[in-house]
Amino acid sequence: MPGFWFRISLYFIFTAIVIGCEGHSTGNIKGHQIIIGGGSPRPVAAMQKFIELAGGCDARIAIIPMASENYLKSGENYEKEFLESGVKKARAFYISDSLSANADLTVDPLKLYTGFYFGGGDQNRLTTIFKNSKSLAVFHQRYTEGAVMGGTSAKAAIMSQIMITGDGNWSVLERDSVEISDGFGFLPTAIIEKHFIQRSRFNRLLSLVIQYQQMGIGIDERTAIWVKPNGEAEVMGDNVVVVLNPCQASYPDSVQSDLLTVRNIQLSIYHSGEIFRINAP
Repeated sequence: MPGFWFRISLYFIFTAIVIGCEGHSTGNIKGHQIIIGGGSPRPVAAMQKFIELAGGCDARIAIIPMASENYLKSGENYEKEFLESGVKKARAFYISDSLSANADLTVDPLKLYTGFYFGGGDQNRLTTIFKNSKSLAVFHQRYTEGAVMGGTSAKAAIMSQIMITGDGNWSVLERDSVEISDGFGFLPTAIIEKHFIQRSRFNRLLSLVIQYQQMGIGIDERTAIWVKPNGEAEVMGDNVVVVLNPCQASYPDSVQSDLLTVRNIQLSIYHSGEIFRINAP
């Protein structure tokens, strides 16, 4: 009998580990995400899926181009692109500072949109403008209600709670070698890296995966993931997505405290049409 209960205990421990690693449902969240890793052209299938999820011909798309230095031109180009695709409405919101991001004249109209598209550029511009703002609260509210969140490059970075700023030393695997900031938190259990293969960003994503013990998702250029409410992520586009999953990893102490050490991180590479699951909180 003791052997029986030991086997039963092992079964439940193993099952708990597997369930925790397999992924999660986002609970009451009904929205989707289309996250593009940067580069040009953007994946046609990903852009089409974004419009479809936003309502197709009835879609109302809010464009947030503020990551770009030339945000006026960027906004105009996106408006033209979406309107030519046949959506009902596409409007660029030129929200240049935190005061604007908290103004009712900005916040109230945002509540009417079914899709939010963030243009590429510098993700730090977005976090500076929207951190703790009423506009960011609306983005989360509409996402929970079913709106689709989409965008490229900088948008990919801000989806994480732990956001890579772009600064630091990623030629080493050392603690605190990669600078981070608070992102928008739409993917609270994963760290997103953009331009992944094209710009050789493996080290800096791996450093953060080890230090913060979160899943790392490296999206290459001209490639996207479609994150669904059930926790599935489907790859779209020309190149690959690299996933570093530390769910069953162990972290032995390093002889040198500043060096990062780890055992048994799972590395997987996915291409268009393949699906992986994002770790549960």
